Order: sequence, then C-alpha cells, then structure tokens
Amino acid sequence: MYLIPILYQASETAFNTNGIGRLRDCISCKVTEERNGKYECEFQYPVTGRRFKDIEEGCFVSVTHDDNHDRQPFRIYRKSAPLN
Repeated sequence: MYLIPILYQASETAFNTNGIGRLRDCISCKVTEERNGKYECEFQYPVTGRRFKDIEEGCFVSVTHDDNHDRQPFRIYRKSAPLN
C-alpha cells in the first residue's frame, strides 16, 4: 500500500496535521531499515510537482513504513539535483 508523504516545516514537532501539504505528485518513496536499526526514507519528486519549491533541506517528510501504518517523520538532509 502506497501512502502519500506529507511535507512539514523544519520547526514542526507534532506531525499530526497535513503540514505544508501532501506530496501527491511523488514518483516514488522508499523506507529502508539499516543494520543499526535506523530508518532512512528516500523519495523522488518531479520538478514540475506542485510542492517542489517547498521541499528544502531541514524540512520533514512524514510517511508510513510498517504494518501498523503509523506515520514516521524523517528530516530532509539532502536534496539532489534534478535529473534531465
């Protein structure tokens, strides 16, 4: 089941609203667990997407990644250059 990530400002602490907005145009979103038990989220978002200009390093994105469907916030620590 693919759920739409939600974008939040860097100052957000509650993550119980729709924040800046849902990233409905998201192309892919993948959460992986590393050996040390930490989770990492990687997502692709088109430059033509409605919220592209809102995605900044330091902001948060909230996604579900387990069978409980609990949302987990992830801080955006790197934004790569658009491809093509």
